[in-house]
Amino acid sequence: MTRKILFFLLAVCISLLGATYRWTDSAHSIGLIKTDGGKVRHPSTLESGKDTYTLIATATIIPPYHGDARVVLEGKPELDYKIYSSDPVIDLKIRRQPVFRDNVLYDLRPKDRIALWVVIKPPVLDPVCNMPYQNGFIKEHLNGKDYFFCSDGCLAAFMSDQDKYKGRESVTGKYTLAFYDTKTNKAVLSVPLIFKGKGETKDAGEHHH
Repeated sequence: MTRKILFFLLAVCISLLGATYRWTDSAHSIGLIKTDGGKVRHPSTLESGKDTYTLIATATIIPPYHGDARVVLEGKPELDYKIYSSDPVIDLKIRRQPVFRDNVLYDLRPKDRIALWVVIKPPVLDPVCNMPYQNGFIKEHLNGKDYFFCSDGCLAAFMSDQDKYKGRESVTGKYTLAFYDTKTNKAVLSVPLIFKGKGETKDAGEHHH
């Protein structure tokens, strides 16, 4: 009995740490997975220009939904990302844990709760044409920062009016973390994710850390 109590207290401490610690460049969404398409409380907003981001997506499954859900990050340009399931460090068997494998949540049932970590690494963009970085891009070091260009033409355009293109080397715009039922291919949850450039204001209802 003493050992079970110690394990329980340790699990509580770990949970509290996870709930209070804020990772740099992170956002947290809270949503509902529903047969007719779930929603989140608010979009998640991140400041563009960082190397890595973390989106913590939590959701509750609402009856009568029961099935498997494929999870994908959608938007252009495409972002490099990996999704991890936030399984408990110590499983006390208090709550059933759906299996997450190959970006699919298996056997979701009403009243299940899920938590996923999405680690995102956006590409560097050509600030003139917004083409994602590829081998062979031209590198230019200006004012302590590296810029990359797909061609001499884009480099020349940037050099002729740097203020016009500064800040466009980073991903901005709207993305969606989408949950699709594997049988119907219908979205059962959509999580809006917004990358905003420096100086852009946050709209009402948006949330970020």
